[in-house]
Amino acid sequence: MQNFVLYRAFYCGLCKSTGRLFGQFPRFTTNYDMTFFGVFLHDCKTHDVALKEENCICNPFKKKPIAKSELMDEIAAVNIILSYYKAVDGVIDGEGVKMRMAKRSLKKPFKKASKICPEVERITREKYEALRKAEQSGVKGVDAAADYFASMLRDITECLLKDTADEYKKGVAYNIGKLVYLMDALDDVDEDYKKKRYNPLIAEFGGYKNREQFIKDNYDDLSFMLNGTCNRAISDFNNIEFTQSRDLMQNILYHGIREKIKELLDSKKKLPKPKI
Repeated sequence: MQNFVLYRAFYCGLCKSTGRLFGQFPRFTTNYDMTFFGVFLHDCKTHDVALKEENCICNPFKKKPIAKSELMDEIAAVNIILSYYKAVDGVIDGEGVKMRMAKRSLKKPFKKASKICPEVERITREKYEALRKAEQSGVKGVDAAADYFASMLRDITECLLKDTADEYKKGVAYNIGKLVYLMDALDDVDEDYKKKRYNPLIAEFGGYKNREQFIKDNYDDLSFMLNGTCNRAISDFNNIEFTQSRDLMQNILYHGIREKIKELLDSKKKLPKPKI
């Protein structure tokens, strides 16, 4: 319960910082992945976090703990940059009105975020451009396809941590980035196939008929790939000394991600977006 309260405080802190810096609409970009990233970065930098009781836009009549720090503003800017380029990528992939609206709505916040974190913007732009070219060429090899997004998160982590970055911290970021890319690919596999979009898993295994059959035919390989990447993240995590949020992150890495992997491998349709 204590871990959930802390995690929600970081989630709400990211949402609040986003609203204060970039306006109310961009708060929809707040997500679980960036919340974990925020917890991780705060602990890696041993950055002090204050928990303050505040009202929430979703529940204005009840106060709850909100994580506050200077670093949270920087993480909010990073999230806006990542969300904008994801929307750009979605528009190029023909994902429809939703992505076009997101790109248009995030354009002004993106410009402000880019001034706050110019190096993060450069890294994200270059990695997304390289990933797009690789996907357009139909790159084969799951590791090769996932490396672009994984190395992007690693390089952003190094950029934000500066002198406190080391191989283990960058290793956690790399493998979490790889997991995010691969899990998204598995979740989107049926939609990508129907819309004739590149998907690294279809490119790797081929023989696609439908989601359920594809997972059944390649279950062992998919499980090994996802759980193996999680194991590498855990291995690097175990070599880092944390002071504030180790139990929370350990619970997510050891249990939360594995449960999500199992849920994906057992799924018959695209999973609903998680709610906090």
